Amino acid sequence: MNAKGRHMKQINITRNSNGTVTFETVSIDVTDNVFFTNLDPQQAHWPTLSTNQLGKAPSPNSSQCTVPQGTAPYQVTYGCQITGHQNEQGIINVYGLLAAADDTTLPQATHGVPITAQPVVVGGQSPYAISGQLFQITDSNNNVIQSGSGIGPGLQLKASTNSTGISVSGTPTVVGTYNFTFTVNDAMGANLQQVQYLMKVV
Repeated sequence: MNAKGRHMKQINITRNSNGTVTFETVSIDVTDNVFFTNLDPQQAHWPTLSTNQLGKAPSPNSSQCTVPQGTAPYQVTYGCQITGHQNEQGIINVYGLLAAADDTTLPQATHGVPITAQPVVVGGQSPYAISGQLFQITDSNNNVIQSGSGIGPGLQLKASTNSTGISVSGTPTVVGTYNFTFTVNDAMGANLQQVQYLMKVV
């Protein structure tokens, strides 16, 4: 289950007491679009992603602006189309949608043998907050032989620091089918929960 769907992100254009104009830096995911709000009471601005110029504040917001596509995570630098204002720039940080990995059934593992790190969550913006880890191990007759907090004996979740997701690694120590779940919140406030993962250990 994906963490969230398409929505609009507001980007503010402001002027401080020293007269410096700031085009806000924001973070979005690849499903989001943006719109601009000019909070500068002294001057009109025209962001390069917008099809219309924004008058002095208070002025109407811009219409929906599509962010150029790329391979997440990536950055889009935008500026002002008005002559003489090319030094006014902002950044849009674009991240992949926080979601479960395509395959929630992990490759079969052997107890006592380290596994190759497997992605279980992709996208989102780091740092990630992981909570609610629960596991259950069943035998070949589907009887529960062990359960508790964590993702199972010998296994750990590792969150990336470069916004590429979360992986599972370690050395499983019990023969059976590991079933585990957990909740993830990313730095943009996206939430992913109740995804069931499975790994058979022989």
